[in-house]
Amino acid sequence: MTGKLFLPEAALERIKTAYEHLPDRARPMDVNTRVASSLEEVLEISGGERELEAGEVLFLENDPGDSLYWIESGILAVLQGNLDDPRLLVFRHPGQIVGEIALLEDIHRTATVAALIPTRLKTLSKEKFQAVLSMIPGVGIELIRLLSARLREIQPAEFSAGMYDHLTRAFSRQAFDSRIREEIERAQLYRYNFSLVFLDLDHFKEINDTYGHSRGDEVLAAFVQRTTSELRTTDLLFRYGGDEFVLILQGIDSKRGPVLIERLIEEFRRAPIPGDPPLTLSFSAGIAYFPSDGNTPLALLKAADERVYHSKRDGRGKVTGPLDPSQIE
Repeated sequence: MTGKLFLPEAALERIKTAYEHLPDRARPMDVNTRVASSLEEVLEISGGERELEAGEVLFLENDPGDSLYWIESGILAVLQGNLDDPRLLVFRHPGQIVGEIALLEDIHRTATVAALIPTRLKTLSKEKFQAVLSMIPGVGIELIRLLSARLREIQPAEFSAGMYDHLTRAFSRQAFDSRIREEIERAQLYRYNFSLVFLDLDHFKEINDTYGHSRGDEVLAAFVQRTTSELRTTDLLFRYGGDEFVLILQGIDSKRGPVLIERLIEEFRRAPIPGDPPLTLSFSAGIAYFPSDGNTPLALLKAADERVYHSKRDGRGKVTGPLDPSQIE
């Protein structure tokens, strides 16, 4: 037991209860690709091994990101905040990965990870992980996308009847109203920045009018699935209403925010939404920053909404940040 860190028993029991009540839609989806198989083979050859007891902490939020972990058996819980009363984000299951975000972005851990039940892991060091990207020719980007997608194969485990949008599986407007207040309080307490991004799908009414509401629903669900697969584990996507969505991006400033959103816009431009017929989707975005654009939900939403309007007026399919006074009507 020496050197090991465990969740307090009461916290572990609460997390177990949350897992027992996790809805079926939040269970992991099957992921089976050539890249996944290649990475698994590398882990079998070059990876180390680790076993965790129930409640044992694998790593803590803000620890250095020195390894990634492939789950062979067991269940991991991803948490934030004080271990006595942590905020539960997601669960990870066999075949999934934790820890790669810190390696990809060269940052400290964005969350704490602990074992829900006895768990066996394969481990890969930062140096070997970087070598993997060069050992699998031509699929480095696909590998990164696979790893990011696996982080979101399970919806966050804070759930209630109104926490999720039933159609798209994004968080709901109700969840946003609660979370944005919490995010502001946490950012003020721990002195970090975040971005709030308003996303408005372009010409979505035309999709409904031309192809029917059923096809429109498919497009909305596909938009959420693709968007979340491109984001970090700490980023949150909410359906604000109709074809409008809101993103909360922790630790993202005015330099990184537009780059992330422009990359997402380009991804939709590059790859149509599959279906009958395939449809190329675009969206306009407005991005606001805490605390420079305000320290209340209303102020941040107002700034982001004004910038969405500017993106649409300026040709759509783009992201707008803070405006010069001369640009504001």
